[in-house]
Amino acid sequence: MTAKDLPIVEDFRTPSNVMLPDDRSNLVGLNSIEQLHEAINEYRLDKSIPENIRIQFATAKNLILYSYYVYRFFPIAKHQLFVVLEHAIKECIGEQVLQDYRKAKNRKRTKNSGGFSMGLKLSLNYLVEHDLIKNEDFRVWQEGKAREAWERYKIQVSKKMEEENIQCYELDENEVDYDGFNYESDYVSVLANILPKVRNSLAHGSNYLSASTVHDLEIVTTIINKMFERYCQVTREFSNNE
Repeated sequence: MTAKDLPIVEDFRTPSNVMLPDDRSNLVGLNSIEQLHEAINEYRLDKSIPENIRIQFATAKNLILYSYYVYRFFPIAKHQLFVVLEHAIKECIGEQVLQDYRKAKNRKRTKNSGGFSMGLKLSLNYLVEHDLIKNEDFRVWQEGKAREAWERYKIQVSKKMEEENIQCYELDENEVDYDGFNYESDYVSVLANILPKVRNSLAHGSNYLSASTVHDLEIVTTIINKMFERYCQVTREFSNNE
Protein backbone atom coordinates (compact mmCIF):
# COMPACT_ATOMS: atom_id res chain seq x y z
CA MET A 1 0.00 0.00 0.00
CA THR A 2 1.39 3.38 -1.03
CA ALA A 3 1.69 5.91 1.79
CA LYS A 4 -0.15 9.18 1.22
CA ASP A 5 0.09 12.59 2.80
CA LEU A 6 -2.75 13.56 5.08
CA PRO A 7 -5.37 15.95 3.68
CA ILE A 8 -4.59 19.55 4.57
CA VAL A 9 -7.59 19.81 6.93
CA GLU A 10 -6.39 16.75 8.88
CA ASP A 11 -2.66 17.50 8.98
CA PHE A 12 -0.61 19.50 11.47
CA ARG A 13 -1.26 23.17 10.88
CA THR A 14 1.38 25.69 9.85
CA PRO A 15 1.68 29.33 10.96
CA SER A 16 0.25 30.32 7.57
CA ASN A 17 -2.95 28.23 7.81
CA VAL A 18 -3.52 27.84 11.54
CA MET A 19 -6.26 30.51 11.58
CA LEU A 20 -8.02 29.42 8.40
CA PRO A 21 -11.54 28.02 8.96
CA ASP A 22 -11.95 24.28 8.54
CA ASP A 23 -14.12 23.74 5.43
CA ARG A 24 -16.30 21.29 7.35
CA SER A 25 -17.42 24.05 9.70
CA ASN A 26 -19.11 25.83 6.79
CA LEU A 27 -20.76 22.58 5.71
CA VAL A 28 -22.60 22.32 9.06
CA GLY A 29 -23.80 25.93 8.94
CA LEU A 30 -21.02 27.66 10.88
CA ASN A 31 -20.34 30.66 8.69
CA SER A 32 -18.11 32.67 11.01
CA ILE A 33 -16.21 32.45 14.28
CA GLU A 34 -18.52 35.18 15.61
CA GLN A 35 -21.55 32.97 14.97
CA LEU A 36 -20.06 30.08 16.94
CA HIS A 37 -18.89 32.40 19.73
CA GLU A 38 -22.39 33.80 20.13
CA ALA A 39 -23.84 30.29 20.42
CA ILE A 40 -21.25 29.25 23.03
CA ASN A 41 -21.30 32.47 25.04
CA GLU A 42 -24.96 31.90 25.97
CA TYR A 43 -23.95 29.14 28.40
CA ARG A 44 -22.21 30.18 31.62
CA LEU A 45 -21.68 28.74 35.05
CA ASP A 46 -22.88 30.69 38.05
CA LYS A 47 -20.11 32.69 39.74
CA SER A 48 -20.84 30.91 43.03
CA ILE A 49 -19.47 27.67 41.56
CA PRO A 50 -15.82 26.95 42.54
CA GLU A 51 -13.23 28.67 40.37
CA ASN A 52 -11.39 25.47 39.44
CA ILE A 53 -14.59 24.08 37.91
CA ARG A 54 -15.27 27.32 36.02
CA ILE A 55 -11.72 27.36 34.64
CA GLN A 56 -12.07 23.81 33.29
CA PHE A 57 -15.47 24.71 31.89
CA ALA A 58 -14.01 27.76 30.13
CA THR A 59 -11.29 25.51 28.68
CA ALA A 60 -13.98 23.27 27.16
CA LYS A 61 -15.71 26.34 25.72
CA ASN A 62 -12.44 27.53 24.18
CA LEU A 63 -11.95 24.12 22.59
CA ILE A 64 -15.42 24.34 21.06
CA LEU A 65 -14.64 27.82 19.76
CA TYR A 66 -11.35 26.75 18.16
CA SER A 67 -13.13 23.81 16.54
CA TYR A 68 -14.17 26.34 13.91
CA TYR A 69 -10.57 26.17 12.70
CA VAL A 70 -9.88 22.50 13.49
CA TYR A 71 -13.09 20.51 13.13
CA ARG A 72 -11.66 17.50 14.95
CA PHE A 73 -11.50 19.56 18.13
CA PHE A 74 -15.28 19.10 18.48
CA PRO A 75 -15.14 15.54 19.94
CA ILE A 76 -12.19 16.55 22.14
CA ALA A 77 -14.25 19.45 23.47
CA LYS A 78 -17.19 17.11 24.04
CA HIS A 79 -15.00 14.76 26.08
CA GLN A 80 -13.63 17.69 28.09
CA LEU A 81 -17.20 18.75 28.93
CA PHE A 82 -17.93 15.33 30.42
CA VAL A 83 -14.65 15.42 32.38
CA VAL A 84 -15.69 18.78 33.84
CA LEU A 85 -19.16 17.44 34.61
CA GLU A 86 -17.87 14.45 36.56
CA HIS A 87 -15.37 16.63 38.43
CA ALA A 88 -18.09 19.15 39.29
CA ILE A 89 -20.38 16.44 40.69
CA LYS A 90 -17.59 15.04 42.89
CA GLU A 91 -16.73 18.55 44.08
CA CYS A 92 -20.35 19.41 44.86
CA ILE A 93 -21.58 16.14 46.39
CA GLY A 94 -18.32 14.84 47.81
CA GLU A 95 -16.46 11.63 46.96
CA GLN A 96 -17.29 9.99 50.30
CA VAL A 97 -21.03 10.57 49.81
CA LEU A 98 -20.79 9.05 46.33
CA GLN A 99 -18.78 6.10 47.70
CA ASP A 100 -21.46 5.43 50.32
CA TYR A 101 -24.15 5.73 47.65
CA ARG A 102 -22.28 3.23 45.44
CA LYS A 103 -22.01 0.70 48.26
CA ALA A 104 -25.72 1.05 49.08
CA LYS A 105 -26.69 0.62 45.42
CA ASN A 106 -24.48 -2.42 44.98
CA ARG A 107 -25.88 -4.14 48.09
CA LYS A 108 -29.31 -4.10 46.41
CA ARG A 109 -28.10 -5.66 43.13
CA THR A 110 -28.19 -9.37 42.43
CA LYS A 111 -24.96 -11.33 42.11
CA ASN A 112 -25.18 -11.64 38.32
CA SER A 113 -26.39 -8.10 37.55
CA GLY A 114 -23.04 -6.40 38.06
CA GLY A 115 -22.47 -3.34 40.18
CA PHE A 116 -21.81 0.36 40.03
CA SER A 117 -18.27 1.67 39.97
CA MET A 118 -17.24 5.21 40.75
CA GLY A 119 -17.79 7.22 37.59
CA LEU A 120 -20.12 9.46 35.64
CA LYS A 121 -23.00 6.96 35.51
CA LEU A 122 -23.07 6.58 39.28
CA SER A 123 -22.78 10.36 39.77
CA LEU A 124 -25.64 11.16 37.38
CA ASN A 125 -27.85 8.51 38.96
CA TYR A 126 -27.23 10.15 42.33
CA LEU A 127 -28.38 13.52 40.95
CA VAL A 128 -31.51 12.00 39.44
CA GLU A 129 -32.50 10.02 42.54
CA HIS A 130 -31.99 13.02 44.82
CA ASP A 131 -33.87 15.46 42.53
CA LEU A 132 -30.80 17.63 42.03
CA ILE A 133 -31.66 17.71 38.33
CA LYS A 134 -35.21 17.57 36.99
CA ASN A 135 -36.78 17.09 33.57
CA GLU A 136 -38.18 20.60 33.50
CA ASP A 137 -34.66 22.06 33.83
CA PHE A 138 -33.93 21.19 30.20
CA ARG A 139 -35.06 23.13 27.14
CA VAL A 140 -35.36 19.95 25.05
CA TRP A 141 -37.82 18.47 27.55
CA GLN A 142 -39.83 21.69 27.77
CA GLU A 143 -40.09 21.89 23.99
CA GLY A 144 -41.12 18.24 23.81
CA LYS A 145 -43.85 18.81 26.39
CA ALA A 146 -45.12 21.86 24.48
CA ARG A 147 -45.30 19.88 21.22
CA GLU A 148 -47.14 16.99 22.86
CA ALA A 149 -49.59 19.32 24.61
CA TRP A 150 -50.30 21.09 21.31
CA GLU A 151 -50.89 17.76 19.51
CA ARG A 152 -53.20 16.60 22.30
CA TYR A 153 -55.10 19.88 22.04
CA LYS A 154 -55.58 19.42 18.28
CA ILE A 155 -56.93 15.90 18.84
CA GLN A 156 -59.38 17.23 21.42
CA VAL A 157 -60.52 19.96 19.03
CA SER A 158 -60.99 17.43 16.23
CA LYS A 159 -63.05 15.21 18.51
CA LYS A 160 -65.17 18.16 19.62
CA MET A 161 -65.82 19.22 16.01
CA GLU A 162 -66.95 15.71 15.14
CA GLU A 163 -69.19 15.31 18.20
CA GLU A 164 -70.80 18.76 17.87
CA ASN A 165 -70.83 18.81 14.08
CA ILE A 166 -68.71 21.95 13.94
CA GLN A 167 -67.51 22.78 10.43
CA CYS A 168 -64.78 25.26 11.29
CA TYR A 169 -62.73 25.88 14.43
CA GLU A 170 -59.91 28.37 14.93
CA LEU A 171 -57.08 26.86 16.97
CA ASP A 172 -56.16 29.04 19.93
CA GLU A 173 -52.90 28.48 21.80
CA ASN A 174 -54.44 30.08 24.89
CA GLU A 175 -56.74 27.06 25.14
CA VAL A 176 -53.81 24.66 25.53
CA ASP A 177 -53.31 23.52 29.12
CA TYR A 178 -49.51 23.33 29.06
CA ASP A 179 -49.11 23.32 32.83
CA GLY A 180 -51.71 20.61 33.37
CA PHE A 181 -50.45 18.36 30.58
CA ASN A 182 -48.82 15.18 31.89
CA TYR A 183 -45.68 14.68 29.82
CA GLU A 184 -44.18 11.31 30.74
CA SER A 185 -40.79 11.57 29.03
CA ASP A 186 -38.09 10.91 31.66
CA TYR A 187 -35.32 12.95 30.06
CA VAL A 188 -32.96 12.98 33.05
CA SER A 189 -32.92 9.17 33.20
CA VAL A 190 -32.09 9.10 29.50
CA LEU A 191 -29.18 11.48 30.11
CA ALA A 192 -27.94 9.40 33.03
CA ASN A 193 -27.85 6.37 30.75
CA ILE A 194 -26.53 7.94 27.52
CA LEU A 195 -23.93 10.51 28.63
CA PRO A 196 -21.59 7.99 30.33
CA LYS A 197 -21.67 5.78 27.22
CA VAL A 198 -20.75 8.71 24.97
CA ARG A 199 -17.99 9.80 27.37
CA ASN A 200 -16.55 6.28 27.52
CA SER A 201 -16.61 5.97 23.74
CA LEU A 202 -14.67 9.21 23.38
CA ALA A 203 -12.22 8.32 26.16
CA HIS A 204 -11.31 4.91 24.78
CA GLY A 205 -10.92 5.83 21.13
CA SER A 206 -13.62 6.69 18.63
CA ASN A 207 -14.07 7.92 15.06
CA TYR A 208 -16.93 10.11 16.26
CA LEU A 209 -16.99 13.46 14.46
CA SER A 210 -19.88 15.86 14.94
CA ALA A 211 -20.47 19.54 15.63
CA SER A 212 -23.27 18.79 18.13
CA THR A 213 -21.00 19.80 21.01
CA VAL A 214 -22.85 23.10 21.60
CA HIS A 215 -25.92 21.02 22.50
CA ASP A 216 -23.82 19.05 24.99
CA LEU A 217 -22.57 22.38 26.38
CA GLU A 218 -26.17 23.37 27.10
CA ILE A 219 -26.82 20.07 28.90
CA VAL A 220 -23.65 20.22 31.02
CA THR A 221 -24.21 23.88 31.90
CA THR A 222 -27.75 23.10 33.08
CA ILE A 223 -26.71 20.08 35.15
CA ILE A 224 -23.85 21.86 36.94
CA ASN A 225 -25.78 25.07 37.65
CA LYS A 226 -28.91 23.28 38.90
CA MET A 227 -26.93 20.77 40.96
CA PHE A 228 -24.98 23.42 42.84
CA GLU A 229 -28.07 25.60 43.27
CA ARG A 230 -30.19 22.81 44.77
CA TYR A 231 -27.43 21.16 46.79
CA CYS A 232 -26.49 24.47 48.40
CA GLN A 233 -30.17 25.05 49.20
CA VAL A 234 -30.46 21.62 50.83
CA THR A 235 -27.26 22.24 52.80
CA ARG A 236 -28.54 25.62 54.03
CA GLU A 237 -31.88 24.10 55.09
CA PHE A 238 -30.09 21.30 56.92
CA SER A 239 -27.86 23.81 58.75
CA ASN A 240 -30.85 25.95 59.73
CA ASN A 241 -32.63 22.93 61.20
CA GLU A 242 -29.72 21.91 63.41
